[in-house]
Amino acid sequence: MKKIVQWILIIFLIPADLTYFFSKTMKHIIDKDIERYLNGTPYKRVSVKALNYLLIYTKAFRNIFYYRTRKSVILRNISKLFIRPLATIEIEGEIGEGFYIAHNYAVIHPEKAGKNLLVGHGVTIGKGSDPVEGRAYPVIGDNVSISTNAVVFGCITIGNNVRIGAGAVVNKDVPDNCTAVGNPFRIIKKEE
Repeated sequence: MKKIVQWILIIFLIPADLTYFFSKTMKHIIDKDIERYLNGTPYKRVSVKALNYLLIYTKAFRNIFYYRTRKSVILRNISKLFIRPLATIEIEGEIGEGFYIAHNYAVIHPEKAGKNLLVGHGVTIGKGSDPVEGRAYPVIGDNVSISTNAVVFGCITIGNNVRIGAGAVVNKDVPDNCTAVGNPFRIIKKEE
């Protein structure tokens, strides 16, 4: 049944596919995002079919796709008429390749985030109350996982290879290779 629906929707996906092909600077990054989602698809490698499958069946991926193609205004907006993004996911800032949103509710607004950012359900990443040195949003390193309902805010730096536990409230720097949990957060594990 899913394959029949996919073939019917192929006409609606043409603007998205064109956006993907014409986003030369973003295509590589979108491919890395698709790669992160492949386990939940019938596809083993990055392809237009995998992209189309994700746009149809993985609503959180739609928002990532539209975030990545935000400079291709015309094709992106035509595509949004047929394959609508979720209003419950807000994405801003600069986010590296391999971005994965696990569920359909999140506010993701870092100053900058590295590659392979994983965001769980209900996560908020955003502005603190007072900007410091002209910056008010978090900077997040590579390979960071932020679990369900965690809040990361303010002019802070989250290091590389960090895991932030469910419900944690993080408003201070977290060094590389750590696991942070709780409210207020504390570091429970530091890898060397």
